[in-house]
Amino acid sequence: MNNYKIKPKWVLFFFSLVAFSDLLLAQELKMLTSGVNSSLRGLSVVSGQMVWCSGSNGMVAKTVDGGTNFRWIKVAGYETRDFRDIHGVDSSTAIIMAVDAPAVILKTVNGGASWVKVFEDSRAGMFLDAMHFNGRHGVVVGDPIAGKPFLAQTNDSGD
Repeated sequence: MNNYKIKPKWVLFFFSLVAFSDLLLAQELKMLTSGVNSSLRGLSVVSGQMVWCSGSNGMVAKTVDGGTNFRWIKVAGYETRDFRDIHGVDSSTAIIMAVDAPAVILKTVNGGASWVKVFEDSRAGMFLDAMHFNGRHGVVVGDPIAGKPFLAQTNDSGD
């Protein structure tokens, strides 16, 4: 005869699955179509109502009503770029990152009406991977160059 002991953490886990299954199944996905040709690459959820997205073909999108409506913005001068990451601060301010050839970071303070280049690097092998902000401090991580990790930092909200 085998002596198996049921561990309390497994009982709690299975109880949680049963108890919360109605909540998990109650979620609904809604397909949104926009007619915009862009593959979304970056997402920044600022609040329950405010979201910024970045994507291919120089496109950025934002919603201020929880996703009911999205406003699509083609970033002038960067129409063929792939924006792999985005950080939204509020409905007016966001930072987007295009990965290579050259790698650029752009910032808007007027809701996407215009963008200012705050970073550019065209070194061979330059490829930006991700960025993260905590208040005014931001870090950008890129592929290694000459065997050394690439890091860029800002302490002025990306200015």
